[in-house]
Amino acid sequence: MGAEKPKKITTTRVFAASTILAVVISVPAIVVTLVMHYLVKTNLMVTMVAGLVTLFLAMGFAYKLSKKLAAKVQDDPSNPEVK
Repeated sequence: MGAEKPKKITTTRVFAASTILAVVISVPAIVVTLVMHYLVKTNLMVTMVAGLVTLFLAMGFAYKLSKKLAAKVQDDPSNPEVK
């Protein structure tokens, strides 16, 4: 059995995974903050707390998602730089 070379990770895949994580983290917090402030018309402190809670929940979800994305980027058979 020959020693396999480690697969190379392209910058495009890293940027795509990073962009997905950024969207998963930021969009829910922004939406909750805007909805609480403009539609529900709650107090500013309640709006900020709701946005922060949503942000931390999204960060927890993104942490789990990042592990899956990292494994997918490394194990992708369509990676053109794998020789």
